[in-house]
Amino acid sequence: MNEIMVACYVKVLEELKPESAFVDAADVIAERFRENIKKKYSCDLNITSEHNADEKYPIVSAASILAKVRRDELVRDIGKNVGIEIGSGYPADPKTIKFLEDWVREHGTLPDFARSSWETSKNILEKSRMSQRSFADY
Repeated sequence: MNEIMVACYVKVLEELKPESAFVDAADVIAERFRENIKKKYSCDLNITSEHNADEKYPIVSAASILAKVRRDELVRDIGKNVGIEIGSGYPADPKTIKFLEDWVREHGTLPDFARSSWETSKNILEKSRMSQRSFADY
């Protein structure tokens, strides 16, 4: 996941070509995250990489808000495309959990747009496997 985040940051930096950048570190070691971006970015750049940067720097707060608004739009689009209410798309959302449970019950697997690494997803798959085993016992 960290490599994907680095690639995304680098893509944005390549487009914007800023003199400096503030990033919310996706790596547990913020300095390593900064260095990984610098290695892949083609220009010299002053990067401030910190955890919770959205709480410290207004520019990161603004970017975070824009990203969340865009994410919400994309989740709504997914719901429209599958024709089912999928909730917020967050793993603790009861509507999202119900959607995933119903989907797995009907299709036997998670939808391709769901994160299989979520604990919620793993629990739903395990619950489905357990109920199939219990049913097969009879």
